[in-house]
Amino acid sequence: MELRGTEETTEIVLERMENSLGSLEQMSFDAINITDKLVNGIDEIMQCTDELADCQDADRERILKRIRELLEALLNTAFSVNNVSHELEKETVYQRDTLENIRQIVEFLYAMSDV
Repeated sequence: MELRGTEETTEIVLERMENSLGSLEQMSFDAINITDKLVNGIDEIMQCTDELADCQDADRERILKRIRELLEALLNTAFSVNNVSHELEKETVYQRDTLENIRQIVEFLYAMSDV
């Protein structure tokens, strides 16, 4: 394969990588928004159960205790997913920077070969 063919192939690969990173960034953003909503919604439900817990019914207290336990477990899961989403976003930014560095190196090498 001649140098120009290699250059064109490299550009296609870099463009695909860039498109993939764009999709990854969007997915990260969407995941963060969804998990933020999940965390906030669960927190609101927990506040409602606290208010409901002031009622004097013994069965209600037992049920509310169980609901709260379940919500706390769900909230912990949501925080975990949220943290992973934020880490995914950071990694995507790192990959984008890496892509730009690769592009600069490739452009430099092709410029050198034209000399």
